Amino acid sequence: MKERYLMEISDRIHNYLSILEIRQRSRRWNVMFLGGIFIVSLFSTLALGLVTGLSGRSVYLITGIDIVLGMSFISAWVRLEIVQSSIELLNNLQP
Repeated sequence: MKERYLMEISDRIHNYLSILEIRQRSRRWNVMFLGGIFIVSLFSTLALGLVTGLSGRSVYLITGIDIVLGMSFISAWVRLEIVQSSIELLNNLQP
């Protein structure tokens, strides 16, 4: 009876591990996508700032967008790290 219970728990851990691996792939894609958009936006802001001499409302608006994109990138990266650490934890708990 106890062996069956332990097998059931092991199966649940394995199923949860497979779900976390799917989440890891999607979160990795989110990090790459947001990072790419953030870098392009940052470079375009720098180019616009050099062309316009760092004046005008448009530079300030785009800088605000850059800050929001940067925070989104950092948030996605933290979520990816949380999923990766959960996967490592479950791998260590498996018999």
